[in-house]
Amino acid sequence: MGCEGKCDAMRLGFSTVMYEQTDLTYPEIINKAAALGYEGVELNFPVWPSELNLGEIEDSLDKFGVEIAAIGTRHLHVTHGLYLASLHEEVRKRALAYVAECMKMAQELDCSIVQAGWAFQGSKLEAQHRLVWKQAVASLKEVGRLAADFGLWFVIEFACRQNAELVNTMDDALRMLDEVACANVLVMADTFHIYTENCPLGETVTRAGKRLGYIHLADSDRLTPGTGSINFKEVVSALKQMRYKGYIVMEFNPDSSPDDALKRAIDFVKALL
Repeated sequence: MGCEGKCDAMRLGFSTVMYEQTDLTYPEIINKAAALGYEGVELNFPVWPSELNLGEIEDSLDKFGVEIAAIGTRHLHVTHGLYLASLHEEVRKRALAYVAECMKMAQELDCSIVQAGWAFQGSKLEAQHRLVWKQAVASLKEVGRLAADFGLWFVIEFACRQNAELVNTMDDALRMLDEVACANVLVMADTFHIYTENCPLGETVTRAGKRLGYIHLADSDRLTPGTGSINFKEVVSALKQMRYKGYIVMEFNPDSSPDDALKRAIDFVKALL
């Protein structure tokens, strides 16, 4: 799952979000990935997708031998104030248009995953839970059909209650996938959110089975893996046991030096792998 068809083992990447407080360009970030030993980057961007210069990104990927692990949709909600579960039709239409552009971009960049957290569920409920849930399911059905047309996966992220109010646990996410009933909609696991919800790490990851499409790593303090209380050995063991074949992506607070933090992270995780 995840990069199935393109790789036969787990690969390591990081989110470009970790460099958003710098003035680095995407080609420079891709260069950093290669230099630090990462195989992929999750591409996030504050501009509308059609405004990105894909040519220079493609050139950098080829030059440095790096992949796009996923297209991230963080800024759909954070910057543009849109999300797929909104009860406002115009908001949903614009959100779906954004997602469609991300899928087209993923196809052009030879990427199999579009990843979504707030982009599908938002950060706050604007109505009763059951109404927003119903709309999220309806929207994800539509997105799932679109993902099937593009031949890729749309992967939803559950988030702890301090970050979101609709889908907070793996059980929530799997229930939503059951209702969506689309093979092209999968779930991702973020170690920070699992830990913050006081859920068992290995068991939570394993519960997703073949529906697990993507992984984010951050420690209990939202910092570099290995600096807090999360037992990453348990997580990696679970991934090995279920023969997960996809990207493990660093997404944490890098403090003042993303380079140093990402170097420590990859050394730590590679020792477990």
